[in-house]
Amino acid sequence: MAGRPGFFGARPGDTQGRDAQGGFESGGFRLSDPGSGQFDGYNTPPGFDPVWGTLGAPGSQGSNDWVTNQQEDELEGIPVDVEIFGEGFQVSGTIRTGQFGRLSDWINMQNGFIQVRDAWHVHLGQDTAPAPDERKGTLWVRLDQVVLVAERQAMQSPRPGAAVVQKQKRMASIVAHGYTVRGNLFLHTYGSMKQFLESPDPHFLPMTDLSLRWLSDAALSGRFPFAMVNREQVVTVLDETSIPANTPTNAAPDEDMSLQRRWGAA
Repeated sequence: MAGRPGFFGARPGDTQGRDAQGGFESGGFRLSDPGSGQFDGYNTPPGFDPVWGTLGAPGSQGSNDWVTNQQEDELEGIPVDVEIFGEGFQVSGTIRTGQFGRLSDWINMQNGFIQVRDAWHVHLGQDTAPAPDERKGTLWVRLDQVVLVAERQAMQSPRPGAAVVQKQKRMASIVAHGYTVRGNLFLHTYGSMKQFLESPDPHFLPMTDLSLRWLSDAALSGRFPFAMVNREQVVTVLDETSIPANTPTNAAPDEDMSLQRRWGAA
């Protein structure tokens, strides 16, 4: 079958664009010439790495390599031993606060994944000591799936020159995804609980003298001196401070219980 000129066959002018070596010419440079510095679909241009692109691999960069700087920033700051709780998982490890003096300040500036060092997955409700076959390492946790971040020990960091904000302590019981939490919230002196809960900041609500129970197993419980609850994971908040004094409430946690983390049966 005879085709149209130039459809399957070469057009009369095509031979002018083909050189003696079979390459093509376009706009003054040969696409098949590796030395032209152009990408021809088969040969990569000079300085181009197929994985890392034009930046090249991190190891090939100088002392200002962006990967190295990022890792150094994550290693700096105060090390804080933490317990991280999510719906169906628990992580034990250490978080470094970078340029921040407090874990609460650091975590409220994060998004995406956070880095937990010397971390391992803990069997729910058990002691934080890793099992013999449990591996420790650097663990990345998706922050929006975290219900609670607790400090194993209370840490007091000096904040010279920090503004003093008058706040009131309010005892509250919180139901979050997978857990019930009871402890002290701190509201602005003339603020309301509704304003406090509906405000977008801080994203993680700080609480002190916190007791924790699993909704799936009420026999599992823990106690921490300080923790932060993910606002997005909160379902209900009972403001116990607003309950009249003559109204019976659940018994308060034992006053002589140590503020250190403690597990046990209800």
